[in-house]
Amino acid sequence: QRAGAVADAPDKRPKTTICVLPFANMSGDPEQEYFSDGITEDIITDLGKISAISVVSRSLAFSFKGSKGGVSDIGRQTKASHVLIGSVRKAGDRVRITAQLVHAANDAQVWGERYDRDLKAIFELQDEISKAIVAALKLTLLPEEKAALEQRATNNAEAYKLYLMARQFWLLDSERNNELCVRICNRVVELDPNYAQAWAEESGDVAVL
Repeated sequence: QRAGAVADAPDKRPKTTICVLPFANMSGDPEQEYFSDGITEDIITDLGKISAISVVSRSLAFSFKGSKGGVSDIGRQTKASHVLIGSVRKAGDRVRITAQLVHAANDAQVWGERYDRDLKAIFELQDEISKAIVAALKLTLLPEEKAALEQRATNNAEAYKLYLMARQFWLLDSERNNELCVRICNRVVELDPNYAQAWAEESGDVAVL
């Protein structure tokens, strides 16, 4: 057997199911809700790229937004073995994200961290959170999964922030909000002409959201 064969083999253990609850907006400004929601959605997307993890859908996870139910109740309702909870505080060009991975069966914290970063480092921060969860669960991250986590639609933090705002207007689903969404995406494309998601939204193909 060649060296490293075991490490290179896919993880055959049953998938760990995680419910990522909407991260709380701690900015003191309700209008910043789009940013905390967007961070949550992108973490859901990132964890979904990992074959050893099954992620509760965004729609089901967000149905618990503001819920006072305990982690064990949420785990039981979503059939998740673990629940990720957190908060986001954005102030100017700084962002603070706290995250805790909790075992639903016994309410025990498996992993937790607080990050204080410049907003420009938001992409690296999302990568760190996903990789830290994988490490805490002692799962195997395949090379292609690592590459997928590190691949971003844009490296422009301002364009990303505006895109999250546009996505929130789209989710509100009204004619005026859709118009605002397209206007913001126009600006996003100006900042980063290669931002494919913003291009698709500007052209009316909202399926990518």
